[in-house]
Amino acid sequence: MQARTTRVTVKDVAAHAGVSVATVSRALNGNRPMSDELRGKVMQSATELGYRVNLLGRALRQQHTGTVGLIVPDLDNPFFAALVEHLSRAAEPAGIDLFVASAGGSLEAEQRRVQSFLGRQMQSLVMIPCDEHNSRASLDAAMAEVVTVQLDRHVLASGALYVGCDNLHGMSLIRDHVQTHVKVSEQPVVFVGADPRSSSAHERLDGFRQHFPDAPVLLGDFNVRWGQRAADELVERGFQRGTVVAAADVIALGLLGRLQSKGFQVPEDFRVIGFDGIGVTPLAYPELTTVRQPVEKMSHTILRLVSEGPESGLQADIRLEPSLVIGRSSPEA
Repeated sequence: MQARTTRVTVKDVAAHAGVSVATVSRALNGNRPMSDELRGKVMQSATELGYRVNLLGRALRQQHTGTVGLIVPDLDNPFFAALVEHLSRAAEPAGIDLFVASAGGSLEAEQRRVQSFLGRQMQSLVMIPCDEHNSRASLDAAMAEVVTVQLDRHVLASGALYVGCDNLHGMSLIRDHVQTHVKVSEQPVVFVGADPRSSSAHERLDGFRQHFPDAPVLLGDFNVRWGQRAADELVERGFQRGTVVAAADVIALGLLGRLQSKGFQVPEDFRVIGFDGIGVTPLAYPELTTVRQPVEKMSHTILRLVSEGPESGLQADIRLEPSLVIGRSSPEA
């Protein structure tokens, strides 16, 4: 079969379906009432002819593209990858195409990603900022042109909309769990977190110190390797038992593996409690007690903001309450 050498047009589809060009346009755009029978007839003709919608042309006519750009600090962190998946699932039924770019932990790359997405006529941008302070320039550049939403991490100095987890409430859930189910005299509480360069690291550290002001604190990075090194450091400091609160599940995963490799039992010797509830959580052994972020609600809230903008009626700073999921790493009984 010889390949088609000319592009199929709306006029071709209209002639094939026996309808007007206007009817084809309404059927393809889906923005006007139409019977299912007529729409199906048009769509069948478009499929048979191999017609493809000119998305850029549609965007220029309608003044929006139906596309959202999502910029994440990196995709090595399984939590960010899981956020991408949840937001993508939520966008699909809304007919929104989600484009994802990683900044690789670089502020310069973050700025380039913003300019690249803006140049591609994205309807709106969602950003998980690299830095609690220094990502403001990227956010301000995005805000000047499109609806911009911060996700998970927050640059307070920016006026961009924010949707994230109530980290302080999450730490209060851990406090309640420890007070009710842990003999702290036998398993003293320790915090293993990340240097407070992001709002999530900062807020979880602040929340922990608020509830456990005298407990030791070890700070590193949001990754498994830091959890492993932190386990080594705890043992070197003389800990033989404890309740370790990790600022993220990736840290908890490293702690669990290294402590057990050293011959300690979880939870008999060390309890381990994480934070995030998605990403690496299913990989933890034993099952991880963790604070689960409300990622489904966060995703749908973001889509409402990017679709409706200021007309959504939602507040500019939205912090949704997480829940505590009990696993064998720190049981209730």
